[in-house]
Amino acid sequence: MVGHGRILFERGTPGRNRLGGFATVSRARVAILALGLLLIAALPVEASELLPQPTVGADGFWVADWFHPTTGDLRRDLAAASAEGKILAVFWEAEGCQYCTKMHLTSLRDPDVRAYINHRFYVVRLDRYGSELIIDFDGETRTQAATSAHHHVVGTPAIEFRLADGEEVFRLPGFAQPAIFRAVFEYVHTGGYLSANIMDWLRAKRLF
Repeated sequence: MVGHGRILFERGTPGRNRLGGFATVSRARVAILALGLLLIAALPVEASELLPQPTVGADGFWVADWFHPTTGDLRRDLAAASAEGKILAVFWEAEGCQYCTKMHLTSLRDPDVRAYINHRFYVVRLDRYGSELIIDFDGETRTQAATSAHHHVVGTPAIEFRLADGEEVFRLPGFAQPAIFRAVFEYVHTGGYLSANIMDWLRAKRLF
């Protein structure tokens, strides 16, 4: 969502909005936005309603067998998403990430959230600090760590949303409570970014 003090609210490459301009904000403003999403009040899901708690795998990441393993080429991952009629969602995580843990133990255990994402999005997970090589959307081969830097990923978790042409239309920085988390995926899937920024859209939904 952030690159050199710029923030992505709508369609375009990191930092560029859908009209081709830049929306420049301070890093403090970005931090406030991320914190706002983190602290937005939302009714918690009762523990009895949550899906089974995942475990941590040998690689130090939470097991999410409904995620798709990356092919090692983001262009092929994008093609796989398109073949299923879905939007590609790239989850950037890191081993030991506190808010990645919170995301997996709360938002991603909500059955409604999980079902909404699973039916409409093709999810792959990448390691922000990973040394494994991957081919980026531009055809360049980099480590996952270098790819995250190239994409201006500044924290984890972070979720990139990519359309069939590879264009990034939105990015969610940090953790969000289940209701907000699901709403962000709805915002992307329904094309809400075409007519409103995320905060106005959430306010219209009475979620903010």
